[in-house]
Amino acid sequence: MVSTFHGLELGRRGLAVGQASLTTTGQNIANVNTKGYSRQQVNSSASPSLDVWTGQGAHTGQLGTGVTIDSITRVRDSFLDQQVRDHSETLGQWQAKQTTLDRLETIINEPSTSGLNSAMDGLKSAWQDLANEPDSSAAQAIVKERAQGVVEVAQSMNKSMDSLKNELTEQTQQTVDKANGYLKQIAQLNKSIVNDGNQANDLKDKRDVLVEELSTLMSIKVDEKSNGSYSISLASNNQSLVNGEVVSEIDVQTETDGNKLYGGKLAGLSESIDIATNYQSSLNKVVKDFAQANGMSAMGGKDQSLFIGDAENFNVSELKVNYEASALKKPVATAETSEAAQRDFRKLVSQLGAQSQAATNSVTNHGAALQATENRRQSVTGVSLDEEMANLIKYQHSYNAAARLVTMTDQMLDTIINRMAAR
Repeated sequence: MVSTFHGLELGRRGLAVGQASLTTTGQNIANVNTKGYSRQQVNSSASPSLDVWTGQGAHTGQLGTGVTIDSITRVRDSFLDQQVRDHSETLGQWQAKQTTLDRLETIINEPSTSGLNSAMDGLKSAWQDLANEPDSSAAQAIVKERAQGVVEVAQSMNKSMDSLKNELTEQTQQTVDKANGYLKQIAQLNKSIVNDGNQANDLKDKRDVLVEELSTLMSIKVDEKSNGSYSISLASNNQSLVNGEVVSEIDVQTETDGNKLYGGKLAGLSESIDIATNYQSSLNKVVKDFAQANGMSAMGGKDQSLFIGDAENFNVSELKVNYEASALKKPVATAETSEAAQRDFRKLVSQLGAQSQAATNSVTNHGAALQATENRRQSVTGVSLDEEMANLIKYQHSYNAAARLVTMTDQMLDTIINRMAAR
C-alpha cells in the first residue's frame, strides 16, 4: 500500500534537487572570472523504488520514489589537464632561455657604434695613423687610448656576464624554494580534501592551480588516488615529490646537468647558466687573440707591447694597456690575426642572434600550443554564461513543477482529511 504522503515526498525530493541545481548554477555564474575555477554540476538519479502489489498475482510492481542527489562534482578532463601541464613545463623552460639570450644580446650590444667590434676597428685605424707618423707622440697616445677603449668595453661585457650568471644562480635557488612551497601547499590540500570526503570541489580547484604553477617550474606527473589526494613525481626519473601528506623537497643540484633533470624553468635556468658561461669563454678567447695580435706581454714596461696580460692564464678582467711603452710598433701579423679575432667575434654575435631568434620562435610556438590547449580545456571546464542562464531557466521550471506537485498533494490531503470527514 502506497503512503498517503507519498506525493509530498516526491515533491520534497524534487524541490531539493531543483534548489541544489539552482544554487550550483549560481555558484558557476558568480565564479565565471575566478582563476582556476571548474564548472560544477549536480549529479542526480532516481531514488530506490518501492515494491507494491499489483493485479499480476503474486508478483509486485515498483513505484518510483522521486530523485536523489548523488554528488556535486567538477567538470574536468584529466587528459587536457596533463596536456596543459606539459605545455607549461616546455614553455617555462624556453622562457628562461629566451630571457637569458635577450640579456646577452643587450650585453654584447652588436651591431653598435659603442660595441667591442667598433672599439677594435678604432684601434686598427689608430695603428694605421701611427704607421704614417712613427715618431708622433700624439699617434702613440691615440693607439694607447684606443686600446684602453677595447679593454674597457671587453671588461664591461665580462663583468655583466658574471653578474648575469650570479643572477641566474640566485634565481635557481629562489625557484627551488618556490617549488618546495607549492609542494607543501599541495600536500596540505591533499589532507584537507581527504578529510572532507573527496568532494571538496573548491579545495581541488585551489590544488589544481598550484599544480599548474608547479608545472611551469618543473616537469611532473600527477596521479589521483581513490581518496582524492594527488601523488606527484618527477617526469624524468619518477622521484616522488608528494604522496598524500608526505613531501620530498628538492635541492639545487650543483653537479653538471643536475638541475636539468627537473625540467621546466629549473632546466631552463640550468641551461641558461651554461649558455652564459660558453659565451663568456668565447668572448675571453676573442679578446685574448686580439690582444696577442696587437702585442701583449706579461711584464709590460718600456717594451713595445701594447697590452699587459698572461697568455697562458688569460683573464679579461686582468687585461691592461701598457702606458709605459715609449715606442710602440705595430706587430707584423697584426692585420691578419686581428681580423681573425674580429671574424670570431662577428661569428659569436651571429650565433647569439640565431640562438635568440630560435628561442623567441620556440616561446611563441609553445605559447600558442598552450593557449590552444587551454581553450579546449575551457570549453569543457570553463563557465559559459549563456549555458548557465539556460540552465537557470530549466532548473527554475523543474523547481516550480515540484512545488506545484507539493501544492496539489496538499490539496488532495486537505480533501481527504477535512472534507471527507465533514460529509
